[in-house]
Amino acid sequence: MNFKYRARASSGEMVEGFVEAEDQKSALNSLRAQGMIVVNLNAQSGKGHSPSQSSQAKKPSGSGSGMSLKSLMNLDIGHLLSGGRVPLKSLMVFFRQLATMENAGLSLATSIDVIAGGEKNASLRYALQNIKNRLDRGIPLSQAMSQEKAFSTLIISLIEAGEEGGLLGQSLEQAATLLEKQEQLRSKIKSAMFYPAFIMIFAIGILILFFMFLVPKFEETFAALNIELPQITLVMFGIGNWFSKNWYIVAAAFVAVIGGLYFLSTNKATKGTMDKIKLKIPVMKDLIMKASMARSSRTLSALTSAGVPIVRGLEMAEGTAGNVAVEEGYAALRQGVIRGISLGDSARQAKIFPVLVSQMMRIGEETGHLDNMLERVAAWYDQELDEQVKATVSLLEPMLIVFVGGIIAIIATSIFAPVTSAIVQLS
Repeated sequence: MNFKYRARASSGEMVEGFVEAEDQKSALNSLRAQGMIVVNLNAQSGKGHSPSQSSQAKKPSGSGSGMSLKSLMNLDIGHLLSGGRVPLKSLMVFFRQLATMENAGLSLATSIDVIAGGEKNASLRYALQNIKNRLDRGIPLSQAMSQEKAFSTLIISLIEAGEEGGLLGQSLEQAATLLEKQEQLRSKIKSAMFYPAFIMIFAIGILILFFMFLVPKFEETFAALNIELPQITLVMFGIGNWFSKNWYIVAAAFVAVIGGLYFLSTNKATKGTMDKIKLKIPVMKDLIMKASMARSSRTLSALTSAGVPIVRGLEMAEGTAGNVAVEEGYAALRQGVIRGISLGDSARQAKIFPVLVSQMMRIGEETGHLDNMLERVAAWYDQELDEQVKATVSLLEPMLIVFVGGIIAIIATSIFAPVTSAIVQLS
């Protein structure tokens, strides 16, 4: 029985071909005995070719951008370009359009020229014009894109693999899908944070207005009435007077706390510690882990399917994890693969990966469908993230209602208690 395979040789290069075996398990064992990591293995109905006729693709040579892969992957996909920012959505639409034109048979230079003519984002339009000029000089698309900051190493490697494998249209579709999924993931996280952030800002704004403008007025009114004030009202007036005189201290403290947290979260020396702390905070840890697993698994799946060497794919997945603790897990996974340990076993040893991830990696290796298993992992965590976002919002809503209601109750009590007392005294 003949099986068509796609695998990574021990040198890290992509190998495609056919192998004869009694069943799929025997075919897998045969390929592994040759030091290969099987990515895809399918039975062929026809005679196919013998293993000696297998074709070997070149190892992607990288983007040649001069920046390290790690530093590039730490940048957002839509980073600054010529003084402007390229949104993920604009990049996604571009790759979708280019894939359609490529599959329709149009030349790359013509397709990019047409797309650039209708592109509204000035930064992307500028980049496309430069790419078109390089294509006219005979430079491959991947190399032409590598000289523009709008395109990450991840996307360039997908395009490069498509060029080498003769599947450029498919690689362009993969790039568009990957960007689309990343945008959806970002939107989910934003939607989870928007509602509680809005309520908190609204509540704080109300408190500031109350203490700065209303409390002094009420204090003057009650002083004119010459009535005995309850303790809660005296405390409220004391806070209001202090805040009116020292509001700049509160503002400075607020800015210092936000700025300090931002610095600690972005500074190379402290980012790792902050990321690990985030993974211990209830609710937040689940959101971060599920988002990280969805993003990195889909990245690795796309690169593996496109034929990018597994070690390079793991390095890129590490860069898209978004959390130093998970990045360290991918680094350990990559080192394990270099030492000849299977992905599933390496993921289990890394401990940061959930059991689902290590099990699916192991199944993918055993069945020869690693890319499909990784895509299923990403889809699973996408669904889990949806449910987590809904659950988080549902949990925060009553908590925020109680918080805001408590503030209003305290304010109402401190103001209306003296009024009630004054009415009683007058009667």
